[in-house]
Amino acid sequence: MPNNNAQEFDRLRTKYRNFQRTIPQKAAITMVNFFKRNFKVGGFVDVPFQRWKKSTYPGARATMVRSGNTRREIKKIQVSQSRVTVGIGNHNHYAKIHNEGGKILITPKIRRFFWAKYKETGKEYWMWLALTKKTHIEIPQRKFIGDSKALEKTLDRMIVSELKKALL
Repeated sequence: MPNNNAQEFDRLRTKYRNFQRTIPQKAAITMVNFFKRNFKVGGFVDVPFQRWKKSTYPGARATMVRSGNTRREIKKIQVSQSRVTVGIGNHNHYAKIHNEGGKILITPKIRRFFWAKYKETGKEYWMWLALTKKTHIEIPQRKFIGDSKALEKTLDRMIVSELKKALL
């Protein structure tokens, strides 16, 4: 009876190499989808769940989803065998302050913008922003991208299932 262990070993090695080649792309897609889901649930999915602070703008829709630009900008930045990086594209300047929180300096240019919005909409909210004596606007942290235990569990499950599929 011939022994075909060498052929079986070569077949498994080929499948494992294919798994190694494809898993970073699949991990990147999983991460992008995970971070985009934070916009649907209205907070950062982690252990524990961190709900975003509600907007103070009158008549505002759900927090962080008015235009959807930030959510659409989440994409794969770098994918290699040793590292997968997911982040925000270069065109979204305000994503960092939303993700980390912070203060914005109120400049004369911003006050002119508030007056223009008041004249455009007629809403007193914009007038009071233009007339405020504050020198800064506080932006609360609304984390949507970052390290998450829930993401690690999701990636672990995905990798184990893909490895089982690859080797069976």
